[in-house]
Amino acid sequence: PFATVAENACGNCHKIHSAEGRERLLRFANLEDNCLNCHNGSVAITNIETEICKPSAHNTPLLSDCHDPTEDPLTMSRHVTCADCHNPHATVHNFVSRPGATLPEPINSTMRYISGVNILGRPVDQAIREYEVCFKCHADNPSRPQSAVVTRDIYQTNTRLEFQPTNPSFHPVAVPRNNHDVVSLISPWRVGSLTKCTDCHNSDAGSALSLNKRAGPHGSIYEPLLIANYSTRDFTSESTVAYALCYRCHDRASILNNESFPLHSRHVVNGRSPCSACHDAHGISRTQGNSSNHSNLINFDRSIVQPASGGLGARIEYEDRGSYRGSCTLTCHSVVHVRFEYAR
Repeated sequence: PFATVAENACGNCHKIHSAEGRERLLRFANLEDNCLNCHNGSVAITNIETEICKPSAHNTPLLSDCHDPTEDPLTMSRHVTCADCHNPHATVHNFVSRPGATLPEPINSTMRYISGVNILGRPVDQAIREYEVCFKCHADNPSRPQSAVVTRDIYQTNTRLEFQPTNPSFHPVAVPRNNHDVVSLISPWRVGSLTKCTDCHNSDAGSALSLNKRAGPHGSIYEPLLIANYSTRDFTSESTVAYALCYRCHDRASILNNESFPLHSRHVVNGRSPCSACHDAHGISRTQGNSSNHSNLINFDRSIVQPASGGLGARIEYEDRGSYRGSCTLTCHSVVHVRFEYAR
């Protein structure tokens, strides 16, 4: 046994003779086994093996053995291994996130010298932002794994398109948004703050506001790999548990006191409509939506919201009419709205 990783150096992962992973002289043939040999709670502090066995996870044992450092992220086959996100020769664990930052943070130090895809859809040899690593699998690659958790009016699974700076609305992952109508933000979040994928997609045992030895999107008990619970079921009773994910950044009292939308409480508390009935958390692509009908992350859940006729033809429509003002044409919980207007 060795007291530190440094003492055994290269020998922790590589064998000169009789290596099972012959191409790269790795100790084990399965790529992830070379990591989990230590990161299973027996050697390293981080027990990643527990995380990837959770209900929603980057399950490396099921989708491994395909990674190659020279692969093209736009055409590679679907897989996930530790080396897709971590460079074992370069990673260090000394990164401290700054929630609420208004300037882009450098990539997490555990993800240094990893390839990615930038916001323009171009492969890069070294990702400089966290989302660029995520875009390798969750953007332009036709084998991207995600499917719709919610049946949206506008359907999109390319996350890069959902976060474009020119979109009618989006969570500020790639660039900040100066939307002063968002009055519910909890400090340190503020207008102009940037978020990261891992602020929402993370271990349920982790926290974006503090260092955690298992923090990272390895696995979670909440689907789809969320740091906290986010109920999308209709007729959900409002509570801090039901919408724990939203209330990490948005003040519950502000929402229920109708500070931004005068009918929030009526919909969420009285009508028991989930946040996801109206809001699409990532964003709406400018190729499919527009600023008049899809501001404020409006993209209705078609399993809850149905078209309204009322002489306007069967349609679902939200219309932005300025700060804290708008109208809806739709049917929800059997209530028909035909250009139903609201104003704060």
